[in-house]
Amino acid sequence: MFIPLFQKMVPIISLPNVMRTVRTLALLTTPDLDLVIGFLKCFPCVEKLYIVSYTRMLIKNEQGYVPLECLDRHLKNMQIINYEDNSADVNFVKFFILNARVLESMKFVVRQGQCDTKWIARQHKKLEVHGRASRGATFYFEADATRRMSSLVHTKHIHDLASDPFDESLCGCPGDYFF
Repeated sequence: MFIPLFQKMVPIISLPNVMRTVRTLALLTTPDLDLVIGFLKCFPCVEKLYIVSYTRMLIKNEQGYVPLECLDRHLKNMQIINYEDNSADVNFVKFFILNARVLESMKFVVRQGQCDTKWIARQHKKLEVHGRASRGATFYFEADATRRMSSLVHTKHIHDLASDPFDESLCGCPGDYFF
């Protein structure tokens, strides 16, 4: 994966080196705020952020306010795939809820059977959605009824910037999943 290489490059990012044309960003990563903040500094105009969380490592993610153009002006939609009820995921997501000022919607894709009414109510409390930076933001929880937890994106369509790069219904090609 290229993320370790990217982490080494983040310190050299300066205003002339940012890419303002990137509007959709999809990352397969641990719920690591420092890493994702580094990406958002490089791509300050991201409007749609997709995070596929794959780790169960203990990451504290104790960030306060971080001034980011992306969070203040651009990030409207966010989707977290493989969201789990653990401190790393909760603190990671809570950062965006409390700091993304123009957020319109956040979707959580969780394991089948985990997504009942009581569980969702507990998540709203843990994620502090009442204190959200964007008053109009809505939060959706979806139980994963597909293979989404194990397969990510069809590699032949990685260039296709559809509204949801993980929506398998948009792909008519069989096989060749994962990147």
